[in-house]
Amino acid sequence: MKRLALAFFLIALVAVSFLGCEKDDICPEDSVTTPLLIITFNDNNDPESLEDVPSLRVIGKDKDEPVTTFADSTDIDSIGIPLKVFANESVFAFIRHTEEITDAGDTLTVINADTLTFSYRTEQEFISRACGFITNYAELTVTRDQEDEDNWISSLEVVNPTVENQNTTHVKIYH
Repeated sequence: MKRLALAFFLIALVAVSFLGCEKDDICPEDSVTTPLLIITFNDNNDPESLEDVPSLRVIGKDKDEPVTTFADSTDIDSIGIPLKVFANESVFAFIRHTEEITDAGDTLTVINADTLTFSYRTEQEFISRACGFITNYAELTVTRDQEDEDNWISSLEVVNPTVENQNTTHVKIYH
């Protein structure tokens, strides 16, 4: 009788431990995450055409290192950058490196940085107990530092003011 009671107790203990686990205790790798801001760089003379920015580097305000969501100092026509989740604006320096040939035949690297401020309203969305929350962004606007007189960016356009996924362009930068 004691053995039968012990067996029932062990079976009940195992059943309770399995019933206590839920499907959302593990966050799947393919689950939704906070989206990056997708920016394309377009030709100022042909606005529908993408144009590489030579040796682009993007550094956040008060940061020492460039963003790591794309290869640093590469020629690139579109990028994704992270926005701050606990603030209503993110400031980045967009740095373009170009090479110029002098009259003496020397090659000089010219560094030109434009500072952009992205303003938005954050919206927290609960995904699951294991994955937690993600942040989406609404009412996105972008402004350029007006004190800089040597701009390489000609104009800015917010194409999609709601940042909920990474499958669409949010901002176009014309240069």
